[in-house]
Amino acid sequence: MPKLKPYKLWVLILVAIFFLTAAGGCAHNDSIVGHYVFEQTIYKNSASSYFATKDNADEYIITDNSLIVIHTDGTRTQIPADFHKSKIEIEQYTALFKPPIGVPDISMFKERYQYSINDQYRLYVMDDTVWIAQCPSEIMWSIYRVVKIQD
Repeated sequence: MPKLKPYKLWVLILVAIFFLTAAGGCAHNDSIVGHYVFEQTIYKNSASSYFATKDNADEYIITDNSLIVIHTDGTRTQIPADFHKSKIEIEQYTALFKPPIGVPDISMFKERYQYSINDQYRLYVMDDTVWIAQCPSEIMWSIYRVVKIQD
């Protein structure tokens, strides 16, 4: 077997590391598409009397072009959406809370993204955490942490 010169060996090692990293990045699926269930209430507007639990919370199916809300009575509401992804700044997010009481702190998240769905629903992806929010008339009404149970 021929002996490689040191610089050629380094080039081969760097190329191998590049391809392994690229393949690992391709294998990572950060798609939001899937079936989600309620995990926890993150925020509830003080004017709301509804308190979500695992027993009474809606489920959500996100497709490439819609949000399907599965209500506890089995009915479904399909909401067309394009899921435009945008970074959310803390000030922009905080402005949605009227009155600004009990605003969930998002400063600890490194990656903060918002997907606007329609004039009532928003999807937030904070690092690896997914939140479904109801925000009618630009006023935050509720935020639920949801978990994906099926792609």
